[in-house]
Amino acid sequence: MHNFFKKFSLAIVFWVGLWIGLVPDASAASYEIIGVEAVFNNPSLSLPIRSHAIIITSSNRRFNSLPRNTRIALEDYFVYQTKVKVSEGIYYRLAVGNFDTLNDARAVLRLLRPTFSDAWIYQRTAKERQQLEAILEKKEPELKAEPSITIPETAESLLEKARQRFLDGNFPAVIAFTDRVIMTGNMEQVQAALELAGSAREREGKFAQAIVLYESLLDTSPPEETAARVASRLEGIRTMSIEPRERLPGADANPDEKPWIFRGVLHQYYRDDAIERPDQGSEKVNQVFVTDIDLQLQRRREADTLSFQIDAGLIADLLHDDTDNRISRASMSYSRDEFRIIAGRQFRTVTGVQGRFDGLTYNDLSHSGFQPSYFLGNLAQSPYDDFGSDNPLIGANLDYGPYDWLDVNLYVISQEVSGLTDRQAIGSEFQLHGESGFIYGIIDYDVFYQDLNNITVISNYRYDPRWTFNLSLGRLNAPTLATSDALQGQAATTIEELKATFTSDEIYQLAQDRSSKSTALYFAATYNQDDKRQWNYDISYFTLDATTASGGVDALPSTTDIQVSVDYSVRDFFSINDYTSMGVRLSDSDISEIVSLRFRSRIPGSANLIYDSRVQLDLRSSASSGVDQLILKPTIKLRYRATKNLDFEANFGFEYSDVDLPDFDRQLAYTWFLGYAYFF
Repeated sequence: MHNFFKKFSLAIVFWVGLWIGLVPDASAASYEIIGVEAVFNNPSLSLPIRSHAIIITSSNRRFNSLPRNTRIALEDYFVYQTKVKVSEGIYYRLAVGNFDTLNDARAVLRLLRPTFSDAWIYQRTAKERQQLEAILEKKEPELKAEPSITIPETAESLLEKARQRFLDGNFPAVIAFTDRVIMTGNMEQVQAALELAGSAREREGKFAQAIVLYESLLDTSPPEETAARVASRLEGIRTMSIEPRERLPGADANPDEKPWIFRGVLHQYYRDDAIERPDQGSEKVNQVFVTDIDLQLQRRREADTLSFQIDAGLIADLLHDDTDNRISRASMSYSRDEFRIIAGRQFRTVTGVQGRFDGLTYNDLSHSGFQPSYFLGNLAQSPYDDFGSDNPLIGANLDYGPYDWLDVNLYVISQEVSGLTDRQAIGSEFQLHGESGFIYGIIDYDVFYQDLNNITVISNYRYDPRWTFNLSLGRLNAPTLATSDALQGQAATTIEELKATFTSDEIYQLAQDRSSKSTALYFAATYNQDDKRQWNYDISYFTLDATTASGGVDALPSTTDIQVSVDYSVRDFFSINDYTSMGVRLSDSDISEIVSLRFRSRIPGSANLIYDSRVQLDLRSSASSGVDQLILKPTIKLRYRATKNLDFEANFGFEYSDVDLPDFDRQLAYTWFLGYAYFF
């Protein structure tokens, strides 16, 4: 294993070196201004050229003239056309206005939105301002006699257009382009389009649609890091730091009509789990009825926005005649152009908090180049916790983007638990992004324990239209070092109870003894054989260091796990627009060796039905006892789209296990699931 790790490390070092050499390409600007093509309308106030304008539309065809309706709607505005380069494509933008500040542009955008729903604000480059001034001073508004250029509408070019519109904030156009990619692209392009469309819906504040898009993406079995990222967004979709954006009313809209916007999703399901053994009969292990509701109530006025958001659930345990509730988020927010205040239970609204907290967040939005945030409250370890824990926290964030290819977040946080220091950390999250990929990183250092909690780098690089590579490197504490970790393995359930047995210094040492260092390496490659067929290769290496015995808790040994997998996916295998994948995974750890075969087919049927069948076969051999085990896990999922607002889902699966032991050889576990989701 040592030799394997050595060879694998050399491969990773080589790949990182390749990345370093290619980062300048990946970090290029999202578009390049080529020049001003034409001035269609030149009012007397068009000089001097200011910093902001509004893009009405963008096309790969040149605007040789304006349609009559457009010309009438914009007769009082400065209107011109620019030519830009995006990747290898040429596009033309119709720009309107001449604004000194962002607020000035917003005021005009509100008036234009009823006619131009895809319009967005952008900041002019120095080159564009110079060319406009030269043209207007010379009074040369005539059009250049250049033939129009048409770019082939491939799935990749449509995806590139969607990325450009996303960077520009033109989210309706993002949805239009990604819809076409989802219909025509290969699996990797479809996955990228679904995530981009989901992000666009989040930015618009249309959370119900974002949920549908993200769940559809997870149904395609995306790469591990994509699945983890999207699953995290689903969990915290209502508490992202980005303020929801709604279409603004025009000047002729009635401000008293529909003053409040109400939206959300209601999800209810029944689940039944049981185990059946030949010598013991059947035994129910789980029987629940769950109701989840995710709501947002919002009122947006001319100068401010007020919203109430709640994501909560009620779990009825039918087996034990008990009920429990969870509150993932319950908050109120108020925002203006200069600031935003969020109060209540929050998740992912600030960086540095390991989970949810009940408290107050203040975002300062008055600066164009950076955004400071301040927060205080009480940590909530899980959504099942009551409000008002004994884990007070306080901290601050600073978001800024020094370059168009770099986003940085700095944070500092201090937590307490039962009068003791729980966690004091400084850290940063950053992302370098460009047309070829991205690099995301996080560094977290605990200044109280003087220990590096987490240093992780995740990257994605598209080598060419066929090959894409992913790399993740991490060294972190598991769990994150905090004084509350001292409760692991103890009879006491709170730090206050633990203080009756141990001194403060002993509790701090117990926390360090329970936290272990882990190392995680992950490398994946995706090869698009053609528009329908795709290969995925990945290898992962994970180690967990041993812990120290203390406070009556035994030490845990170190563990190592290596996994290698190959998957093949194809579209239109059984029927048109289906998705089928098959693969094998090899796992070698200190506990066992596993060979896993898996097959999945997602087939769209008639009457809005989707059939999703999965089969997994595991052949496992215990490293300590040599006992062999066979595990077979087939599952069938049915999803029915009754209306655009109502989805029904039914699942049935079982797990058959055959162990080579005389007294315990076979068992059968099965699961029933039946539920619906209503979006409103």
